[in-house]
Amino acid sequence: MIISDDHRFIFVHIPKCAGTSIKRELKSIDTTGGRFFPIGEHPQLGTIHLAHITLADLEIHFPESFAKLQDYRSFAIVRDPMDRFFSAIFQRLREFGGQGQSAITAEMIDQEARKIIRYLERAPERLDLEHVHFNRQSDFVELRGWRIVQELFAVEQMAEVRRHIHAVTGIEIGAERRNRTTEMSLSALKPLQRMLRGPYSKLFSAEFRADVRDKMTRVGFYKDIPKQQFVRPDSAVAAFVRDYYRRDFELHQECLSVPALACA
Repeated sequence: MIISDDHRFIFVHIPKCAGTSIKRELKSIDTTGGRFFPIGEHPQLGTIHLAHITLADLEIHFPESFAKLQDYRSFAIVRDPMDRFFSAIFQRLREFGGQGQSAITAEMIDQEARKIIRYLERAPERLDLEHVHFNRQSDFVELRGWRIVQELFAVEQMAEVRRHIHAVTGIEIGAERRNRTTEMSLSALKPLQRMLRGPYSKLFSAEFRADVRDKMTRVGFYKDIPKQQFVRPDSAVAAFVRDYYRRDFELHQECLSVPALACA
């Protein structure tokens, strides 16, 4: 989350909704000193991802920031929930499963999806650190049925997001570089990629690696993995996502129904 007291402006970063690069470019106006960026320890909540705090926790444990959210101009970006769910699974397999991108299979995705569903069906009071990316998007913009975040945009409306930020803050945001799920176009090189992944990750920063991958994607060396290939519309996984994230689907569709306008 970015809070600018000077501009009376807040960006609420919903996980897996194309907000990382925006936060990076708005960091210069963040008057919290980066308080809501890292993973950290909280006396009541324990180890939490401070970048992704639901409104319920913000209200109770960060009351000053919640008060500003109610008072300042605020916005967030939402995403198609099905696409977001499977993107979060890819990230989970990489970060907590130790799987390289090119090694992830449809069977792994299905098995992990079922594990996530079993966890979510237990309805924990708060999703733990490993599952924070599976929070409902609505939990970051609504509280007890009331819209708290004033303006929403779909990820498909990033040009309008950039115009909105410039109008409110004067900051020019470059063309977005969304986190993309990609794989090498040449399958024969995947074994070499897996062998070099460890040394490469140690030698170069995550930001540098993302920049290199982005450039290589643009010239065709990498290609996007269509996450829809892992979704059978009649599957139990798809049915769960449609039900569990029902409100998120509604929010996303509301934004898409008003192209180039904030969904308020």
